[in-house]
Amino acid sequence: MSLVTASGGDKATPESGAAWTPPPYAKVIGYRFRLPSEDSKEAVPSGFTLLRDGVLDSALLAKQKTKSAELKPADIRRLTSAINAAKAVSQAACYDPHHIFVFYSDAGTVVAAIEVCFGCTGVSAVPAVAKPRWNRHDFIALARLTHRLGLWDEPRTLQQWLDLQSDDEPKPKKP
Repeated sequence: MSLVTASGGDKATPESGAAWTPPPYAKVIGYRFRLPSEDSKEAVPSGFTLLRDGVLDSALLAKQKTKSAELKPADIRRLTSAINAAKAVSQAACYDPHHIFVFYSDAGTVVAAIEVCFGCTGVSAVPAVAKPRWNRHDFIALARLTHRLGLWDEPRTLQQWLDLQSDDEPKPKKP
């Protein structure tokens, strides 16, 4: 494998200097994972992350992962384009992510990661986004990519989640 880099893609319209670009990488794997609190009998506050002090906790990811899929080059372009989009989305206050996209080197070491919470539409990345852009990502594209990879395993179906994100009025159901 040889190392490659990705650019924002065709839908990326970030502010100058705010584009997130991973360092050179060989492959990208998307993961669906359980939160440690999901195994707990007691309430655990939200705010869990696998990215601590600029580093992925790979051991915890290995323990908590439930699904994984390798991204193809077109998927990686969709991912970076969605992260770099300047599309505003509404935000909740949880940050309990269940998805992470990990960029690996030829040697298998982690060089970058993007963690995603579809509950609050929050993103955390390593390396960090140059200019914080909380709630400024294309979550519809991220959701569709996650679903296409077989990693969507949210309480709502993809269509139910997409319907909640839509600004359009609900369409009447056909009799």
